[in-house]
Formats: sequence, structure tokens, C-alpha cells
Amino acid sequence: MESGKGREYQRRPVEGGQSRPRPPEDRAYRNRKPEDTERRQRSQESPGRRQRPGEDEESRRRPAEGGGRRQRPAEDSPYEKNAGESTERRSGRRRTRPRRRGNIKRIRQRNRRVVLLLLVLLVGGACAVNTIRTKQKEAAAQAAQAYAEQQARKESQEAAKEKEKEEEENALKLADESEKDQWYLKLVNAKNPMTKEDVPEVAAETIDANGYQVDARIMKDLEEMFAAAREAGRNPVICSAFRAWDTQEYLYQNKIQRVMAEKGLTEEEAAVEAGTVVAVPGTSEHQIGLALDIVSSEYMNLDEKQMETEDQQWLMENSWKYGFILRYPLNKSNITGIIFEPWHYRYVGKEAAKEIYEQDITLEEYLGAEPVGEDSDIESDREEKTTEPETTEEKGSREDPGRKLISRPGSSVCLTTV
Repeated sequence: MESGKGREYQRRPVEGGQSRPRPPEDRAYRNRKPEDTERRQRSQESPGRRQRPGEDEESRRRPAEGGGRRQRPAEDSPYEKNAGESTERRSGRRRTRPRRRGNIKRIRQRNRRVVLLLLVLLVGGACAVNTIRTKQKEAAAQAAQAYAEQQARKESQEAAKEKEKEEEENALKLADESEKDQWYLKLVNAKNPMTKEDVPEVAAETIDANGYQVDARIMKDLEEMFAAAREAGRNPVICSAFRAWDTQEYLYQNKIQRVMAEKGLTEEEAAVEAGTVVAVPGTSEHQIGLALDIVSSEYMNLDEKQMETEDQQWLMENSWKYGFILRYPLNKSNITGIIFEPWHYRYVGKEAAKEIYEQDITLEEYLGAEPVGEDSDIESDREEKTTEPETTEEKGSREDPGRKLISRPGSSVCLTTV
């Protein structure tokens, strides 16, 4: 293509709407060669070292004068000009000079450093992420543990409160310290005996025509209890009440003499055996006027069959309402020191009687006192006597409508099995 006839010239349409015809190309234009073609051909024909312009073989091999190194030709020499033109031509054809070996080594070292840095960053990032996750897991575990401990403490506190509440509900309600010194809660047993001087003075009041007496302060409640029993169709009978010191001493000594005569024991041995039947003076509640032996009018023997009577069952279930308790209940002998006596009742006041009855405990337990002893120390607190039944005439003479009787006439008949 001729100079000045480029792509735009070819595409510009001619007048009339038709494309412009392509200019003719002669063979000489197509077969033209670049300017340096002859120089490349010469270099191919002589494969040896390319000679610089104006340099022959002899001048190339001849050393410099003085034995030194040959000086480079001047910059304005034809060689330098040709070299510059050659470099420009090669650059125009996108040809670069080959890299040296030192440059390649540095590039490889740089690449290795870059790769190493990337690996370090990658490993460091992974370690950082792992550390963060580990800390998060530890924090979550600590939070869960703290929550579990808090819940455990809460449950423990609730359990402790429930247990305390249950213990309070199940705990025995005992007498107040201020109440323990009251006259109606005076404790008398083998561990708390009285001397003759310690026995309190009792303002006794006679119960009925049989001559039984009790402390005057319990008379009203006793009358109400017997009146309620009769309204319920029951007919309990009193067969023993207040005993003076001399009376208790007489009963005890009489039993010793009988044991000595019947079994041939010494007085000391007989005294031990007598104490299992008759209370030793100073250890009987009858001596303070607050205890009574009450039996059924249908069965007057002082034994365990007494509890099977309807009169006795009514007393066991209702006596607490009037301030009385069954003093020596069943299966409590190791605490009271006295055998089971379903006829022995003791006045302790209405409030104490209610608490003792509801908790099924003894007076010793209610007062927090020391248990008396084991089975080998068990005694009895009953009065041994046998009285013949009264005649009808005597019975009629004692039934005075104007006198309020607690026991029916003839109620003093209490038989023992001994």
C-alpha cells in the first residue's frame, strides 16, 4: 500500500454511494525489504563475531598500547551510533535483552520471601482465629459453669429451706423455758426425785365420798372431764389420787416386807424388787396431787387389759382436751422408767396436754429432760390394795343428789394382778 493511503482512505466511500477502489499494488512494493535486511543477511553469512564499522581482524586482536586494556571507542563513533540504532530497532520489534542469571536468582528469592510471608500470614491468621474460637469456647464454658453453679446454689438453698421447713414442721414443739417452772409441769421420776422437804404443799380438795383428793387447782378441769365422759355414755372410776409422803412410804415398806416373806430375799434385794411394783417415796407423781389412777367401772384390774375397755379408750382420746395426759404410754418405758400403765393420768394444763397428745410424746420429752433408764430400771407407780365391794345399802346412802360426785359409789375397788 502506498504511503498516505491508510485504512481511512480505503473505507471512505466515493461519490455515488459506492466504495472507493483499492489502489493498485505493484510487485516492487510488495517485494521491498526493510532497511536492515542487508545487514542481517551479512551477519548470517559471517557467523563469527560481528565486526564493528572500521574494525578489522588485526585491529580487533591487537592489544592496546602500553599493555593496558583497550579503550572503548568514543561515543560518537560509528559503532555506538549503529548500536543505538540497532537497540531502537530491536525495541521497536519488541525484542528485549535476555535477563542475567543474577537477576533471576534475586527474583526467585523475592518470590520465596513473598510465599513465605503469605504462609506466615496464613498460619498466623489461622492461629488467631483458633485462639479467638478457643477463648469463645472457654468463655462459654465458664458462663455455663457459673450458671450451673448458680443453679446448684439456688437449688441447695431451696432444698435447705425446704428441709428446714420440714424439720420445723416435724420438730417437736417443746415447752418454753418459762413454762418449765410452772407447778403443773413439775417433773417427778427416778432421775428427778423429791426429798420429804422438797414435796410441795398441796391445797388438796376432796373429789367424792370415797375420800380421794387432788390439788384444788385441777378440780374444775377434772369435773368437766368426768361430766363429758358421762354425756358420752362412759363411766370411768377413780381408784387412787393424792398420796401423802407417809402413805407412799407405808405402801413401799409394806411391799418390801411382803416380798421378803414370799421369796425369802434380803431386805436390800426385796427393796429392789418392790421398787418395780410400787414407786419409791419421792418419785411418785401422786405425791404432788396432780396424778390420778382412773379405771373402767366394768373392769378394775390394773393391767394392760384396762386399755381395751370403752371407758379407757374414751379417756385416751379425749383427756387432753381437759389438760390431762396418759402419763406412762405404751413403748415409752425406756424414757419414763415406768411400765405401761393405761390407767395413770397426769394434769399438765390444756395447752401442754394438746401438744403432748398431738406429738405422741411423754412429759420427759416435752420438757427436754433426760430419759430415766433402760428396761432393767422399770418401776411401777400404782397403789396396791384390795377393797371389798360395797353393799347396796352403803351405795344408796352415798348417792346424794345434792352432792356432785366425780366417781360413782364403790369406785374405790381397784384390784391388782399381784
